[in-house]
Order: sequence, then C-alpha cells, then structure tokens
Amino acid sequence: MKHLAIVIGIAFGVTGFARAEELPATLDKPYLGCWLAFSDSRDFEFVIGGDGDAELFFIKNRKRLSIGGCTLKIYYALEEKVKGKGGKPRWISRRMVQDGFEDFGKETAKPPLRKPLSFTATYTGGIKAKITHVFTKDGMEISTQVVDKGESKGELRAGVKILVGDLFRQIDDADLEKRETESKLEDTRISVRGVGARRTERVKFEDYDVVLTEEFPNGVRAFALESDRYGDHEFQMTTANPEYGIIEFVQRKKIIHGFYTNWYPDPEKAGQQDARLLLKVK
Repeated sequence: MKHLAIVIGIAFGVTGFARAEELPATLDKPYLGCWLAFSDSRDFEFVIGGDGDAELFFIKNRKRLSIGGCTLKIYYALEEKVKGKGGKPRWISRRMVQDGFEDFGKETAKPPLRKPLSFTATYTGGIKAKITHVFTKDGMEISTQVVDKGESKGELRAGVKILVGDLFRQIDDADLEKRETESKLEDTRISVRGVGARRTERVKFEDYDVVLTEEFPNGVRAFALESDRYGDHEFQMTTANPEYGIIEFVQRKKIIHGFYTNWYPDPEKAGQQDARLLLKVK
C-alpha cells in the first residue's frame, strides 16, 4: 500500500511514533494518491489508497490508533475458479491493476452519508467488478459484483478480505504460558456464529491455540472482535441477509498474531439488495 502510506504519512500526519495521532483536518482532493477518505465518525476513519487497498482506523478520545496492528487492512478481492492438480477445482486470486479504478467523482471529497458510492475496479485479464460503499457514522456497507468477465474462463467471485492485524506482536510464542501474558490477552475476544449454528460462540485470545479455520470449517454468518487494543471498540462483520454470503477464516499463525476474515456473496445473488457486507464499529 505505497500510495496509502504516503497519504497517511502526509495528509494524516503519521510519524511512526508509538502513540495515537490527532485527527486530520478536512482532506483536500486528490488526497495525494488516495481515492477516498471518510472521517465523519467519532469511532473510526476509513481510507482507500491509490493502489486499491483500504484501511480502517479506530478512534479513541478523538485520536486515531495507528500503531501495533491496531488497524484493519481491507482488500477488494476477485478470484477465479480453475482446475488444480487431479482436476480438483480451486480458487486463484486475480490482482487489481495499478490505478485500476473507474467512476470516482467529486463525491469522494466528502463521501455522503447513507447514500451508495460506487466505483469499478479492474483486475488482471480485464475482469471488472463494481464495488459499492454506503457510509454511516457507526460503520459501512460494502457490496461487490462482477460486471465484466474479461478473458476469464472459469467461475468468478468478488468479495472483501479483512486482515485482523498482529495485535500482540510484542509477545513471543515462548512467553505465551507466562501469567503476565495472560493478563495482556484477557481483554481481547471474538464472538462467532457458525453456519447452521443457533448460538454465538465466544473465543478468548487466552486460548491462543485455537485455529479458527479448523473450528469453523464451513464458515460463519457473523463475526465480532472486541479489544482494548482497538481502544475498547468492538468491530462487527455480517451479511445483510445471512443466507446471501459466508465469512471464511484464513489463519496461518497463532490467533493473537492475526488472521483474515474473508467475505464473498453467493455468486448467484451478487448484486441483489441483501448481498451486502455490513461492518459496524461500536
């Protein structure tokens, strides 16, 4: 996210110090390489960088938390289903081309509240996806839809990947069993409602051996994460209609060191009213 780093470093005043930064003044277009910046909420800020990657910042006491994995990295993903070894189908990622956005207009200078704001993203192979945001003061809605198949041969899906960062990068795995480590983890927890489940399950970060991919192999309908590392905010993620999309986990490290929460709408229902990802910050 080279463009985004420049935007945040200049427009937002991030200097790399391990402290919360003051809120930015109103940004002037063209945001020094940034496509869109939303800062009308007391709880979060949201920026789309010139390379197509986005980032959500949590706010505490009118200051932006930006150090130590305390942000959410958001990627607009597009995948194509191809035949793998032995003829078994698998999904491969298509890369968004540099400056691959279209249809951005003057509204990006101050994104409107509760009104759809759409743009078209272009990926390798000439594939295009329409990405729509609706902002509110407590979150946003995102919908994705493939609008041009380009040179693709297989099934396509457009969605959103959210990287929950390494909130505890200062903790080595060798120190996990220490008593003082447990006290650092006890204020971070997630709530998950699995596909087909009637109840919400809670996972504490003290249970650092939990692998979300194994615990919820079929995906989940709703996900929430609350942490003192987010300024005691809770981040919620669900689909407008639970039957219109699934949230999947990708976890390659200990849960305390980060994981992905990926959302894709049902390909047959993409573009419909209820095929929307709902993100909320409390």
